[in-house]
Amino acid sequence: MSGDGENGKQSAAGSAVGEAKPFEPLSEHRTQFSPEDNDALLQEASRQLSSGVFDHSNQAAIERLVDGLGDTRGLVRFGFAERLAAVGRPALPLLRHALRADANVAVRRAAAKIFTLINDAGSADVLLEAMIHDPDPVVQGSATGALAEIGAPAVPLLLGVLERSAEPALTKGLAAWALASIGARGAALLKPAMESERVDVRAAVVGALGDQIQNAADREALKLLHQALEDPAEDVQAEAVTAFGKLNSPEFVPLLAANLKAGRPDEVRRNAALALMKCRNEAGLPPLLAALQEEGDGPLNVVLNLAITQLKRSLQTLQD
Repeated sequence: MSGDGENGKQSAAGSAVGEAKPFEPLSEHRTQFSPEDNDALLQEASRQLSSGVFDHSNQAAIERLVDGLGDTRGLVRFGFAERLAAVGRPALPLLRHALRADANVAVRRAAAKIFTLINDAGSADVLLEAMIHDPDPVVQGSATGALAEIGAPAVPLLLGVLERSAEPALTKGLAAWALASIGARGAALLKPAMESERVDVRAAVVGALGDQIQNAADREALKLLHQALEDPAEDVQAEAVTAFGKLNSPEFVPLLAANLKAGRPDEVRRNAALALMKCRNEAGLPPLLAALQEEGDGPLNVVLNLAITQLKRSLQTLQD
């Protein structure tokens, strides 16, 4: 097995990755080593790494550690993953190759997890391929987590996923989650994306803006969040309400109450009710009670009752 080389370049919007072929595992399988061989190698690698004598230029030695990711014992696989993370960047070419096409799903899962420990923007394209095309959901999830760890350099690739109408809802959901996790670290690239024609993109950006507002008191981001409440798409409005709720500030209780009133879309009102429930502020109770009285047996009756019950319980707990 050979690595794919150290290539730190990324596509501007992930188009090349999005057009990649579906996952095709390697036809050959890794050499199977005995448990005794793997145990001995793990012990020796630990000794060399701890004493600082491990040869980081020895790709054959690193490849043997990657082979260990296929061990049938979970704790042993974890041990090899830890050692490869300790090896760091010299292991990246072989880990990228393993993630991209290894026939053993255990190897791909471990490789994807290691990328969450080795933050490497140059691996973003390969991680995106795994997020989109790998048939295993564990690999997809770990690759998504690794993209979130990369931060701002991964934002254009993730936005590219949301821009493509052909991507399935699950893939778009993973991309949106990663963007929300990146949050303030990618704010400079996220804000211009609010001008996108794609509802998926605008909703994901709104979901990530709250982190920027909380961490940097970003007034521009706050302005975009207010504008999102008037977005023509209900999904974007609903996401904006949720984002205001996560700010957990008494300042925004009146805004949440206003979005609870009849005439607003049901999904927006539902999110406003849940946001008021979570704010644990007594000012949120009157608008919830008024909304329930007006709602009657309408579609939001259950959500409003839940929000009122939980908010009352939270307020009582604060008083005790």
